[in-house]
Amino acid sequence: MTELKIGRNDSCPCKSGKKYKKCHGSMQEKNDSSTGNLTVQSIIEREVKAGYIKQCLHPDHSKCSGNIIKAHSIQNNRILNKIGRNGEVYMVKSVMNRHSFRMKFRLIGRKVATTFTGFCGFHDKELFQPIEDLDYCGSEQQDFLFAYRVFSFEYHKKMEAQNTSRKRLDNKPSLVKNKRYLAYLEGYDLGISDNIRHKKIFDQALIDQNYGIVETVSFKLAGAARFAVCSGFFLEFDLKGKRVNQLSDLENRMKILMVNVFPQNNRTIVLFSWLKEDSNTYSEFREQLLRLDSKQKIQLLNNLIPAYCENVAYNPDYIDSWNDQEKFSYLEVFRQSIHNPVEKSKRNLLGSTNYSLFQSITND
Repeated sequence: MTELKIGRNDSCPCKSGKKYKKCHGSMQEKNDSSTGNLTVQSIIEREVKAGYIKQCLHPDHSKCSGNIIKAHSIQNNRILNKIGRNGEVYMVKSVMNRHSFRMKFRLIGRKVATTFTGFCGFHDKELFQPIEDLDYCGSEQQDFLFAYRVFSFEYHKKMEAQNTSRKRLDNKPSLVKNKRYLAYLEGYDLGISDNIRHKKIFDQALIDQNYGIVETVSFKLAGAARFAVCSGFFLEFDLKGKRVNQLSDLENRMKILMVNVFPQNNRTIVLFSWLKEDSNTYSEFREQLLRLDSKQKIQLLNNLIPAYCENVAYNPDYIDSWNDQEKFSYLEVFRQSIHNPVEKSKRNLLGSTNYSLFQSITND
């Protein structure tokens, strides 16, 4: 890729507002000798860890307990404990293999799986009690809290990813001339911009206890899923292949879709949520969801989860029962969606798959 040419008196491409000569143009490349014997994967993990952020996202900081905890985005005792094996669950992780990435199922302790440092101890316990201690019954408050937890997790993770990318730029200032890396940063900046706006809406709703700002379509499947999902994303196509969000459109804000899937009392609860102000955008998708039969609902989730959802915990015994082809097919959709996005897997969310997340579930 052609390197970006920057004049000394030009504004630094990092958007600091400073001239290049007084910003990244004056920085030296940092050669950390401590990474000499580390693998590429270990270096990446170290960089990600350096970008971690501890904060309480709740708007009422006057009640914060001060101790930022590892809050579970998927309930530990009610859900992870049920789908885990010997205190561990599978999660899909990206692993560096020489000069390319591959995806793999990796065992993660359920005490740390799906956690993020986005709430203090008081707010994590007090705020989410109605969904931590009670079964899902479809109340307006519960729908709001499930959606809010998805949003909080995604908001926090995007801030950490942006922080990691900025730190990498400071350690290797030559990246400021790399057009691909700048586009990568631009994507995070745009995502954060949309999320800041969404956070203001959620914050005000929490203060006012106005849980009706979220619209949710929920359904139940017979049988308890052997996995759980807590993930938010910008849905690109609806169930007929019609464009919903145009990710390359820099003028219009993105409309987040928040998805929860979890087992409960030998049933599987599925929640699709969005802000009510985005109801026009998701109106056709909503009607499509309501018209699905049980078999189509299962097929939708088989396609949508690996194509869009990163924060997913799986029962190890269930995944271990898959053959190599089933695992490869699933992980390949996951890999393409992250490292080499393609429209095919997202345009046909009701298409057949070589794997099933629901082999143990009987249709209603």
